[in-house]
Amino acid sequence: MPKKTNSPIREAIESVLAPDRIRALAGELGVVKRQRKLDIVVFVGVVVLGFATGAQRSLAGMRRVYERCTGQMLAPSGFYGRFSRELVQLLKRLMEEVMAELQQRSPKLKYALGRFEQVLAADGSLIKLHKNLAKRYPSVFPNKMGAGAKLHVVINVAGRSARSVQLVSGSRHDVTILKVDRWIAGKLLLMDLAYRKGLLLKRIADLGGYFLLRKKQSDDLIVTAEPWCGKPLSALVPEFIGKSIDVMAELPWHLERGPHKHRRHVMPVRVVGHWYAQEGQHRFYITNAPAELIATEHVGPIYTARWEIELFFRELKLTHRIEQLPTSKQFVSESLIYGALLSLLLSRKLHQRLLPNAVLAPERWARIFANFAIDILNVAFGAARHSKLDQLRLA
Repeated sequence: MPKKTNSPIREAIESVLAPDRIRALAGELGVVKRQRKLDIVVFVGVVVLGFATGAQRSLAGMRRVYERCTGQMLAPSGFYGRFSRELVQLLKRLMEEVMAELQQRSPKLKYALGRFEQVLAADGSLIKLHKNLAKRYPSVFPNKMGAGAKLHVVINVAGRSARSVQLVSGSRHDVTILKVDRWIAGKLLLMDLAYRKGLLLKRIADLGGYFLLRKKQSDDLIVTAEPWCGKPLSALVPEFIGKSIDVMAELPWHLERGPHKHRRHVMPVRVVGHWYAQEGQHRFYITNAPAELIATEHVGPIYTARWEIELFFRELKLTHRIEQLPTSKQFVSESLIYGALLSLLLSRKLHQRLLPNAVLAPERWARIFANFAIDILNVAFGAARHSKLDQLRLA
């Protein structure tokens, strides 16, 4: 076969799906036990980029793309049999390595966000699985969704790239999945009400991190700021109709288990309320970030950056087709989920490498990436005669 010429597309994609790294991991994890007809590098590329084979993501479509890339016919059993526990581990390792590199190259924060090392958002999203997987992935809604996995993600809102990913049972609650450690120091974590757990907030603060979330309606915190010290927050609201509120208060919380679970604890927090005239009421936020880091007028707008994680899940589902899992096999489903995540991360990496200074909305770039995904695959891994034609198409 003629030697392929270098191209920016191939160089960029191979920085994520490096052939030598894939072969090394395949040997280390036992994905490839004997050298046979299947090319593991092309196979991984097809799992990652084969979502664009047609109107629906299908294993048969991926097999046809693999055959086109390699120029070799492959029996269905030889293709499907490669979706194993070891392949899942390989894809997960690749994903973690790409996430680590993207974090190092993440865009610099500006303006109000620039006071933090990073601004992160955490959330989980349910993925419907075949009902035969209900034992391994029980759903939180067993009557509506027989089996479901929860994809829990922490993303960097600058660049909308994942910082951590966990695939767990759909019945798990978000607050039990999120684990914070020293990585949270100096960073701001945006969360919804599902994470309103005192012990989690205290741990974030103790580790030198910052949190920002909406206040529960049922929380009537005791204000500690003068001249309202000792009053409940609700008593201040009539005084601030049409104005913002920014006071220190005590957030009560309890341990959920153990001998001291009934003991009341309090945590000092900052409560900020923005007045919304159209709604005729305040929206309240809780944070431990001082006013020197987040000014009163910036709290609400910064919290809206949490919407980036919703757009992250939307892109995974609509563009990278993470919910299209045409199988009842656990390892096939998990491989396709990690393949979709790698596809999204690869999209981010290509954007960084090919258009570093371009101002292009992530949604628009995602559509461009999806339209040319198979061409990109052929340029990186296809036979020379195919990749030359695809390079012309991508030019």
